[in-house]
Amino acid sequence: MASVRPNVSELLTAGEQARLFPVPAGKAKSQERHTTSIFLACLSLVPNLGRALIEPLGMRIGNRSRIQTFTEVVLDDSSDGQSNRPDGLIAVSRGKETWTALVEAKVQRSKLDRAQIEAYLHLARDKSIDALITVSNDFAAIPGHHPLQPIRVPKNVGLFHWSWSSVLTHAKLLKEQGLDTSEQHTILSEFIRFLEHENSGVMRLDSMGPGWKDLVASVVAGTPLKKTSDQVVDAVGTWHQETRDLALQLSEAVNANVTIGLSRAHKGNSSKRIEDDAGILSKDQELRAKYEVPDAASPITVIANLRGRTIEVSMQLRSPTDRKSTGARVNWLLRQLPKDGEELHIRAYWPRRTKATQASLESIREDPNVLQIEDRSLAPTSFEVKLVRNAVSRFSQPKRFVEELEEAVRRFYEQVGQRLKRWQPAAPKISKTPREAEDVQLKDTDEADAGQFTAPPPIDLPDP
Repeated sequence: MASVRPNVSELLTAGEQARLFPVPAGKAKSQERHTTSIFLACLSLVPNLGRALIEPLGMRIGNRSRIQTFTEVVLDDSSDGQSNRPDGLIAVSRGKETWTALVEAKVQRSKLDRAQIEAYLHLARDKSIDALITVSNDFAAIPGHHPLQPIRVPKNVGLFHWSWSSVLTHAKLLKEQGLDTSEQHTILSEFIRFLEHENSGVMRLDSMGPGWKDLVASVVAGTPLKKTSDQVVDAVGTWHQETRDLALQLSEAVNANVTIGLSRAHKGNSSKRIEDDAGILSKDQELRAKYEVPDAASPITVIANLRGRTIEVSMQLRSPTDRKSTGARVNWLLRQLPKDGEELHIRAYWPRRTKATQASLESIREDPNVLQIEDRSLAPTSFEVKLVRNAVSRFSQPKRFVEELEEAVRRFYEQVGQRLKRWQPAAPKISKTPREAEDVQLKDTDEADAGQFTAPPPIDLPDP
């Protein structure tokens, strides 16, 4: 019979709970190997995590597919094998087919090396490996947009990128959605705890970079910007990384996959996206992004205006056509919004190229007709609800700008995004008075082609 013993906490003067994935405390290189090994192991032990990350690369993973992972692989037969030793290899087997990808990972502030990545791409080509996947704290809008673009990629080899933050977000979403077994749940929970520890080497983007302050100062001073300048291109590149990080933060907040809204041309060409956004920054002094939240009333648009040093977050939706007056349509919108929203504004768009009208939410609640135009026969066709954050004193500070941006987007979604519902016309109703059927008269006719029914003559049957 067991005797009464003190609690474990009373026995220990020091100690930690044994962890499935202990976090290393050492140099970056050991952290890199440790983190990469744990990550690759989880891809095979938790198939749903592997599926969530690999399928967007174009590789379908079925229930019978098998994911195998290896670390510190050597594929080069030369004596200088150390120079061609990627951090890992992923192999996905489906029937008789096997898809393979080399993995190169960096942690903390370590950057991907262009020469090394190009060497691994050629190694993949020579060994008939399908892809190279890099993992680092750099962000990419989609896996096909690589942080080192433009980069020379050999034919028949794919180049993809995952940020550690995107890996962490996918893991969190999967945990909330539920897993096949309790063992997988435990493994994923430990993996999330590991990645969130400061010693794992996983970091979020928290600054716009050292050139941001000078760029904002140039715009405020009225200095023209060149879209090809390093200052502009660097700012756009950092903005793209921050918008991706913000999408991941929103995904965690709403427990759904929030994506960046990209045009078809930009999805297929990250270099063109940078070029086009650099043109917008140099011409309009603005950085823009669009987010698509599942089941939201419309996409969320974010604009950072460098000249005005403001941050704007907005959604636009059409007004209900079953309400005829401006007041009725405005009231339909007001019922969906919070009563106190000091940074919120509403812009009304009108037909016939009539100029849009705008007012603060506070003033519209006091007088719903403040948006009305002179021609009262017209009613607004759509509304734009906008949060305007005046950040003059903090806009040029690289870290404070990111903080203001993230807080403004989250605040807007809490106040507006999760409340708005798009208008839909009501389903047609059955008429109360059914239409009376027209009388149909059948007439005898001798004309064979009359198309009318003619009763046949009676037939006399003999008596039985």
